[in-house]
Amino acid sequence: MELYIEQTLQQGIAAHKEGKIHDAERFYRAILECQPTHADANYNLGLLTSSANKVDVALPMFKIALEADPKNERFWFSYIDALIKEKQFDNASHVLERAKSQVLNREKLGVLELQLDSITMARGINFEAPSQQNINRLLEYYKNGRYGDAKHLAVSITEQFPQHQFSWKVLGALLIQTGEISDALKANQIAVALDPQDAEARSNLGVTLKELGRVDDSVEHLKQAIELNPVNLKARISLDTVTSSIVPSWHFSMMHDEVRNNAYFDAIKLAVGEGECVLDIGAGSGLLSLMAAASGAKKVIACETSRTIAQATKAIIESNGYEKAISVVNKHSTDLIVGKDLPQRADVIISEILSSEFVGEGVRTTILDANKRLLQKGGTMIPQSGTIRIALIDNSPEIFEKTSVADVHGFDLSKFNSISQRKFTPYLADKPVLLSNSEDAFKINLYDSSEVVGEEKVIKLKANKGGLCVGLIQWIWVHLYKQIEYENKPGENNSHWRTPVYLFDEPVAVQAGDVIEVKAILTNDYVWFCQVINTK
Repeated sequence: MELYIEQTLQQGIAAHKEGKIHDAERFYRAILECQPTHADANYNLGLLTSSANKVDVALPMFKIALEADPKNERFWFSYIDALIKEKQFDNASHVLERAKSQVLNREKLGVLELQLDSITMARGINFEAPSQQNINRLLEYYKNGRYGDAKHLAVSITEQFPQHQFSWKVLGALLIQTGEISDALKANQIAVALDPQDAEARSNLGVTLKELGRVDDSVEHLKQAIELNPVNLKARISLDTVTSSIVPSWHFSMMHDEVRNNAYFDAIKLAVGEGECVLDIGAGSGLLSLMAAASGAKKVIACETSRTIAQATKAIIESNGYEKAISVVNKHSTDLIVGKDLPQRADVIISEILSSEFVGEGVRTTILDANKRLLQKGGTMIPQSGTIRIALIDNSPEIFEKTSVADVHGFDLSKFNSISQRKFTPYLADKPVLLSNSEDAFKINLYDSSEVVGEEKVIKLKANKGGLCVGLIQWIWVHLYKQIEYENKPGENNSHWRTPVYLFDEPVAVQAGDVIEVKAILTNDYVWFCQVINTK
């Protein structure tokens, strides 16, 4: 019976997505005949019914779904929204208060609360709209860049006519223009609360949240704006900007890095014992968590700070059938609480929060905290240590093209080099020529329980061949577990980790045996190299 219900549900969902409403309804009702309290069938049928403007019929379906699965935030939001549409405002307020006790999206709850507040405020007040003359004047001020006059008029209109949604939209746009982002957020939230189906208002709210750095909340509203109006170009461009900041393109090359994946999987299979508890810090797609579960872990906690990524991680884990073994926690690992977020201290902690410089993603402070609070005494860490390595690098057409400029179409552009950065992280198609043996600049022990401190040193790099040294190139060596290690030495594997190039102020002609002194600096979460210039 369970298999029949699951198959029927998937058929219903597929028909629903394809717009085959009658077929979807038939599948959902077939499930409810066998199991009247089935959460997803009730909820999905409620959505279909509500979209047909039969909210009164959908309301009990949303209620049944919520009672069957009170941990599903979608059920809460749809039930409250239906209560509001049915003008059951007191009941909606009561359910909203109950929802606050759950771990729910505070932004969505805030919008519903604003909507209820505005309705409560509206009882007994004058619903007259502002004059068309005032609206025209407001738009004229805005169009002509008279933002001060426009803001003054918009504030006056919203105070006099608090239910006039368009005025709140204009006010929100004005406040963005004048840099008053926090006030713009409130205005745009009210605009959305007054008309949740207004795609432009949703888009404006999403853009405002982006400006405030609340990227996960921004994504949700921008996606809703696009659902309401698929040709909303502003929302699509903003969504692409936000998602690229949440999920930079290097995630994809990382997931396809076969050498890195094989090394991690080999280490995990060796380290993870049957029935052990594993913590995956910076879970991303959930790949390492899946590897741990497949290796016999009893419980895996996938810790991910981005809500957008965490939601995708959860879906990936469920689609692979590991939802019972892996739990996704949307927190920074430093906020995890043993006994609440994870059942016990982990037997194994896995992390892949390494940058091309090894440091740069908070790995040192994050792992130090995990060592102290989250790892069992004698537990295992993957990776266990790492080394930042450097070598002198020869000039080459590819290096020059990606870091400098000279003559272009007969014009000398070399002065542009004086304003460029000294550090580059190019993708190098050709194997670079190293002019020295590699040197270990810094060694990092991830089991070290002492406080993170900075370090400075001078490293002498001895040329082993002649050439024009333009600087040095840096890469990482990682000790994962036991004999398993990983190194992205330049030109030796197609690693997703780039190999940064640090240019000297001026190229140096070297012969075999020449020594160049380099100052190396390691801070809590940053590394830098530059040539030591002897002024004597």
